[in-house]
Amino acid sequence: MRTARILLVASALLITACSSGGDDTSTPEEPTQEATSPVTDGDAAAPSTESIEEIEEPPSTDAADAVTTDATDATVATEPAQDVDDEAVPATTDEPLVIDGPAEVRPSCASLTRGVTELTLDAGGAVHDVRIYVPETISSDPAPTVLDWHGLGSTGAEQAAFSGYETLAETEGFIAVHPTGVDNGTGSNSWELAQFDTPDRDDLAFADALIDLLVADFCSDPARIYSTGMSNGGLFTSELVCNRSTRIAAAASVAGTTHAPTCEPERAVPYIAFHGTADDVVPFDGDEPSTLLPPEGVDALIDDTTPGEFAEFAAGAGCEAEPTRVEETAEVIRYDYTGCDDDVPMSFYEIVGGGHTWPSSPLSDALADFGFFTQDIDATADAWAFMSQFSL
Repeated sequence: MRTARILLVASALLITACSSGGDDTSTPEEPTQEATSPVTDGDAAAPSTESIEEIEEPPSTDAADAVTTDATDATVATEPAQDVDDEAVPATTDEPLVIDGPAEVRPSCASLTRGVTELTLDAGGAVHDVRIYVPETISSDPAPTVLDWHGLGSTGAEQAAFSGYETLAETEGFIAVHPTGVDNGTGSNSWELAQFDTPDRDDLAFADALIDLLVADFCSDPARIYSTGMSNGGLFTSELVCNRSTRIAAAASVAGTTHAPTCEPERAVPYIAFHGTADDVVPFDGDEPSTLLPPEGVDALIDDTTPGEFAEFAAGAGCEAEPTRVEETAEVIRYDYTGCDDDVPMSFYEIVGGGHTWPSSPLSDALADFGFFTQDIDATADAWAFMSQFSL
């Protein structure tokens, strides 16, 4: 698979934020089967998606008022009529049919089109491309679902290749979803953060609409929606832990963790994070410079250190102040927080010498310019093993 360099994080983080947003009444654009060309200015990288196979989308349901797809309407198969003995048919009465409440209809997992479906979703003040992967065999109905958010300047398709979540989904039987952010005004796709509020978009509202769509049209289990992401996507996962704790069953951030001053989760969320000590984009130590962010941007995201940002989540969850240090390998040190509310586990993984990278990424060899990729831990498989234990 060809790869190309893209931005995983950009200084535009300074202007993205968790705004209140407003209703957008614009008509969604038709989706494209070609992923946005990756950025090649050398700040970050991700794979090209020219080889991604087009696969027809599943039929729409009522939620499609907010969705535009390029697939034709699917034909729903019905059982053939059978001869019935007239004497076996009960006599009709004049009593009216009474329906107690509205019907709830969603497709079964077995009815979904396998493979990749690409669509657009108009929500939160913007039209987003969304890539949804349905494995050949789904583990349960309704199905566990992973939202994997890309880094700044990237796309959902590129993040899918970078993390390998679709490959793992085929093995583990969950649905993998890769949405694409919108231009933040500098030409880079982004996700909002509370520290940099803007009034013209609301990515939390988009996340709500996306989850609603997945539950209504793609048999996703509302109790088993998980969030992960790289860099800006990891930071946005932090945002969801803060503000959508009743919708996200568990979470994992990679190369980006931030605890906004306004962060007040309604419940303790099982949460892990991975971060390299030599990350030069989102610094491990807040006193270190960033190759992309000005000092005030780093200060807004990181009070002290990235592990300190994670510790604030643990403190908010009632965990013991001092974590237990576990040296898994010479390259991976895990800090486990205990005594948390509802016995929720929380762990921070320090990648010794790690760059602005995704541990064990399928593209690690091609993206060596972005720092050291440890192979001692897998930010996809290990995060899934952690998150999949939990449900709301």
